[in-house]
Amino acid sequence: MSTSGGRRARVLQVMEATIGGTKRHLTELSIGLHRAGYRIEVACPPVRSEAFGDTSFVSDVAGAGIPVHPIPMHRAISPGADLLATLRLARLMRHSRYDIVHCHSSKAGVIGRAAARLAGVPHVCYTPHGFSYLIPGSSRRRWLYLTIERGLGRCTDRLIAVSPSEGTEAVRRGIVPADRVAVIENGLDPDELPGPAERAKVRAEYGWEDDALVVGTVARQMAQKDPFTWLHTAAAVARTHDKVRFVWVNGGELLAASKRLAQTLDLGERMTFLPYVPNASRLMAGFDVLMLSSRFEGLSYVVLEAMGLGKPVVATGVLGTRDVIEHGKNGLLAPPGEPQALAARLRAVLDQPDRGAALGARARATIAARFTKERMVTRTRALYEQLLQCE
Repeated sequence: MSTSGGRRARVLQVMEATIGGTKRHLTELSIGLHRAGYRIEVACPPVRSEAFGDTSFVSDVAGAGIPVHPIPMHRAISPGADLLATLRLARLMRHSRYDIVHCHSSKAGVIGRAAARLAGVPHVCYTPHGFSYLIPGSSRRRWLYLTIERGLGRCTDRLIAVSPSEGTEAVRRGIVPADRVAVIENGLDPDELPGPAERAKVRAEYGWEDDALVVGTVARQMAQKDPFTWLHTAAAVARTHDKVRFVWVNGGELLAASKRLAQTLDLGERMTFLPYVPNASRLMAGFDVLMLSSRFEGLSYVVLEAMGLGKPVVATGVLGTRDVIEHGKNGLLAPPGEPQALAARLRAVLDQPDRGAALGARARATIAARFTKERMVTRTRALYEQLLQCE
């Protein structure tokens, strides 16, 4: 945690996406590194422009004694605002003389790395948390995002992938060479998850019947999470299983369209949309199955939490998710964008409760053995030390 001059290393964490899994990752990483003796500071917007109720990041980090520098940033491409944010960050970096700047997710990855190079920061790290060029959309926009990633890869000392397949993707696409990739998987503390008693409490609170089979997810309503495939899967299973209820937790830009589709699919009262909740793991304690239809992930905390709770997970076998779920052993996987295949996997769990319980038990063991918060913080510390020793 010391520089070659003997002082405590000073690290600036930069993030625009202060919600969801990236928020969880940076909160726990920053607090863990702070407690380990690093001089951790954070630069981020006071509130994300599209927070959908998830606004606690700054207060959580500041409450742990970590200085927070408010830097307005916008999720969408905005040349004027992006340039201004870059210049503000560069000024902060020059003044504070950080030893390492660590940028998280796409927008801060662009602005933060550009600012770090302008300010002459010695070491620059970048954690993508899922590459933006993988988001479904126009091929021109995806090409642009990939080109930006490749260009900024040249000024990235370490790309920290949160899953092995994300690291492989970075090398395969020519973003950075293999010797500049470090895989440090997301982690959580299983002891902080709700106990078995919460299941009955949550179900009573939300009015879920004792004999209902609750299939849920916690995800932002956006193209990456593919809520339309999720809803088509739900409709297919609803036609064959009359005791199944479906729950989607969180808002997002596709929420209105998803509600319209649910009506079109005649899901009726069997489909519930809930807003953002601060402690989603408690709500997930009331689920019987977690279903995730993502087109790609970095490494989903929702999947890790569900597995840590011992819930069977049915998900798409995409980048990130396939690194933690071994099909048929600790969860079930289906191809992305194929609701009938996802529905078949879900029926296999619903129709065979013993199999679902076995998948959940092995999932819990996977989390305890490999995906812990302590491991994530320790490996990040080791990477920082490696960079500092190169001075």
